[in-house]
Amino acid sequence: MLTELTVNNLALIEELSFSFAPGFNVLTGETGAGKSVLVGAINLILGARARNDMIRQGSKEAEVQALFNPENPESTAARLEEVGLPAGEELLIRRVISAGGKNRIYINGALATLAQLTTLGNDLVAVSGQHEHQQLLDPDRQLLFLDQYGRFLDRRKEMAEVFTAMTGLADEIRSQEKRIREAREKSDLYEFQAGEINAANLTPGEDGELEQERNLIRNAEKIYERVSGAYERLYGDQGAVIETLGRVRSDLEAAGAMDPRLEDLRSQVEEAYLQLDDAANSLRGHLDGLTFDPQRLSEVEERLAVLNRLKRKYGPGLADVIAFGEKAAGHLDNLEEDRAKLKFLEKQYDAARQRAADTAHSLSADRRRAALDMSRAVTDELKGLGMPHVRFEIVFNEQEKPDRLGPLGIDEIEFYISPNMGEDLLPLARIASGGELSRTMLGLKGLLAGQEKVSTIIFDEVDAGIGGGVAEVVGQRLKTLAGFHQIVCITHLPQIAAQSGRHFQVFKEIRGQRTVTGIRPLDDGEREAEIARMLGGATPTAKTLAAARELISLAAR
Repeated sequence: MLTELTVNNLALIEELSFSFAPGFNVLTGETGAGKSVLVGAINLILGARARNDMIRQGSKEAEVQALFNPENPESTAARLEEVGLPAGEELLIRRVISAGGKNRIYINGALATLAQLTTLGNDLVAVSGQHEHQQLLDPDRQLLFLDQYGRFLDRRKEMAEVFTAMTGLADEIRSQEKRIREAREKSDLYEFQAGEINAANLTPGEDGELEQERNLIRNAEKIYERVSGAYERLYGDQGAVIETLGRVRSDLEAAGAMDPRLEDLRSQVEEAYLQLDDAANSLRGHLDGLTFDPQRLSEVEERLAVLNRLKRKYGPGLADVIAFGEKAAGHLDNLEEDRAKLKFLEKQYDAARQRAADTAHSLSADRRRAALDMSRAVTDELKGLGMPHVRFEIVFNEQEKPDRLGPLGIDEIEFYISPNMGEDLLPLARIASGGELSRTMLGLKGLLAGQEKVSTIIFDEVDAGIGGGVAEVVGQRLKTLAGFHQIVCITHLPQIAAQSGRHFQVFKEIRGQRTVTGIRPLDDGEREAEIARMLGGATPTAKTLAAARELISLAAR
């Protein structure tokens, strides 16, 4: 509940502060006194856009402050914590508009963002003015009223959730299809590359081994000639190294028998002789293994040509070629995985769409039943608001559309009304006058009393296009609604003002050569005078004062 409002340097307001009461509060005053400025101040508290031209001329900044006493402190505290703001027993919102452009918002003393303020404002106050009356013409808004009446808000939320899940899967499917389409465009290339590399049956390091083998085959004759010459000089020729070393060994053995000091030298010569003998044998074996095979050389050359071609395409090294082939094959495996995932997503989507369709059709069936009851109830409300011959119906759009399923279900509705006897039912948007719109909105508010999550409702221009007995009935409806919400109503009609529990007068006066807007609560006598003014003009007469007292007395009964 809004308990206090303080406004400084906003438009014609220099400084004012006043307290609202529970129940039915009414604000009256001459046209241009500043009632709309007060509504603007409250809208600022709820998150409306701030403009520098709102600041009172000559001031550097304007300030609006509102104190709320939450009806459900635990819920409000949880909401504050949810948006990262401190909780308390009361809720204090302060907004400062600076001429320099540095606007500030404080919630319970903590700096806050406009987004945080808007989130909280939606839970605190509903302003029912010309803007909301125009919203009444929006079919989506009309559907919300039906869902509120039928108490389908939880199911409406469930519908939005299953639809979001369905559309989320649809987005995933589109992304997956795009991925597959792009992969398919490259799959032929990947398949060729992987097949070409796989067909080569590559072995790591194979190219080095083949190059070494090719070098040996190409130089086999030269190697044979050199090795054979070395063997002959070491072992085969007359006076070969081993033969000569053998004689040296024999001489040292004979001399060693006579001179033991030669034993070490003899051993060294003996070891050299044995090593050279082994080397000669190895050279002989190497010569036996040397062959020149032109066919093998051709095979090696062909194989190296294959490897070098693959290295030029996918290299630079053979290991790079093998890795490239594995990667290409991996792309093909991923394509198959993507196709399998797509099938899985399509199954999930079909199931989600069926859930969404089932939810939508079940909700639609209940909406249609509730629409019949609501049509009768709204008709009764409007008859009580001075439209005795009115007919009201909620019409469902039966036209089939391929994309009809949406976050609100499958229903498209529109309010139809016939305000006068003998007239056809037509869409509310086409025929309703301002007074009929305001009464329709008030009737809906009355039907939905207690279901609005906000504790305070502000009615601005609720009296548009009405007067006389209808105004009295509208006042009675507002008084009844005040049993469920705190009501703040700005009105020019005495019949409505007489029904209020607390009456404020908004006025203009001159202070120090400047025009300022003020507000004051009225006591019983002042209230009679204000209602008399509303009945008969600036100077109340005995008759208008008597009429004012009678209005107040009738309202009290």
